[in-house]
Amino acid sequence: MMSMQSAETRYAPSYAKYVYGYLVSLVGFILTLIVLYYVLTGRGERLDIGWFLTETSPYMWASIGVGLAVSMSVVGAALGIYTTGTSIVGGGVKAPRIKTKNLISVIFCEAVAIYGLIVAIVLSGQIESYTEEAANGEDGTALLYRNYFSGYAMFGAGVTTGVVNLVCGLCVG
Repeated sequence: MMSMQSAETRYAPSYAKYVYGYLVSLVGFILTLIVLYYVLTGRGERLDIGWFLTETSPYMWASIGVGLAVSMSVVGAALGIYTTGTSIVGGGVKAPRIKTKNLISVIFCEAVAIYGLIVAIVLSGQIESYTEEAANGEDGTALLYRNYFSGYAMFGAGVTTGVVNLVCGLCVG
């Protein structure tokens, strides 16, 4: 007697969460070893966050902020357009008259990307160079502190714009 087999196939369990968990644990263990090495050998001052912030260029922070403003805004707009576009196509099959009425959501998503690009252009226009002679002059420390603040402020503005546009693109979609 033959038994009927189910048309449903059984999927193998996914081991991806175990692999990612292993990788995160390994990276955390390696970082813990590095921190303990520096602390136990008397080089703990090298783990200073303030040292990292003062030794990196403020132009790097400003440029990363500009890049994040553009990239996260475009990703948010793309995800919103993807979500909106698939729903328009799916709804357009059942009711063809609604295709043109729902295009306003796609336009809003495109506006999110354009807004991120405009903010990035404004931020990049504010980046100015200074010479070492000006930094070593009589008002050099004040100029250096203003440059650090400007770099961090542009980084914060870029990250804020990017995150807000990413969430806005997802919400519009």
